[in-house]
Amino acid sequence: MFLAEIMNQYNLSLSKVEALTGVDRTTISLLKNNKYNGNREIEQQIIDKLNSHGYTYKKRRFRVNSDVFIQTQNVLQFKDLCDELSAGDLTSSFGIVSGVAGRGKTMTAKWYAVQNSQAVYILFVDGMTIPQLLRKICFEITGLKPRSFYDCLEDIERNTKIKRHLVLIDEADKMPKRHIEMLRGMNEQCLCPVVLIGEETITSKLREERRLKSRVRRIINFEPLSISDVVTFYEIAVGISPDPSVALKLWERSQGDFRIIVRDAYAVVRMMNASEAAGITPEMVAKL
Repeated sequence: MFLAEIMNQYNLSLSKVEALTGVDRTTISLLKNNKYNGNREIEQQIIDKLNSHGYTYKKRRFRVNSDVFIQTQNVLQFKDLCDELSAGDLTSSFGIVSGVAGRGKTMTAKWYAVQNSQAVYILFVDGMTIPQLLRKICFEITGLKPRSFYDCLEDIERNTKIKRHLVLIDEADKMPKRHIEMLRGMNEQCLCPVVLIGEETITSKLREERRLKSRVRRIINFEPLSISDVVTFYEIAVGISPDPSVALKLWERSQGDFRIIVRDAYAVVRMMNASEAAGITPEMVAKL
């Protein structure tokens, strides 16, 4: 039945429904929250009376808002590290963000760069040479792409004296050690803090070199998303709050991987719209 949906759509309080139908608010509350153990025909009687007053259920089509960004605990730690590097001294001006794929590292880095004008996002691509990497950093900071390696350094240094910048380098676990050494030199000459983002192997590369390890301010590991993160995503991105048992099953399926959570949300929404359901059922999750 659609009692809860009708009440939510019209923002009807328990006292309002009681006044319109003559049914006591305790029974209405139990029915609305699917906790009523008596004859369920009373729910249809309430709905019929609400319909007679013009409160009819309107079919809702759900969609996934792909622009939603959830500030998980991982995101908050990332932000705290970047804020600290941007504002603090430069004695230890490297940050490391590691974690397996699917935990939201890339999305978080892009989000931070959009929110903070002093931060630039760089995606390292396999095969990128040291001059190409520095030229990309220079372009993101200054808008220029000098052909010379040293001209790039000079332009970055000149610009960072005016405005401090934070360089976020994604897929840094794929970078050869020589590239990281170059970043250390850039950091030293241009006073430009760097955050290296990648899978867990990035930490071992820095530990092998004392002069790199000593520059690391902090290492953050992106943990699997929590059940509460799943619930928050559905509340904000879809507009529904899954029952605790359903949220648990969705979380178990995802194994804390944000990509799987989003993919499952699209599939669930298709099933909800096809069946005109108002919420996610265990049967829907079983079909994923």
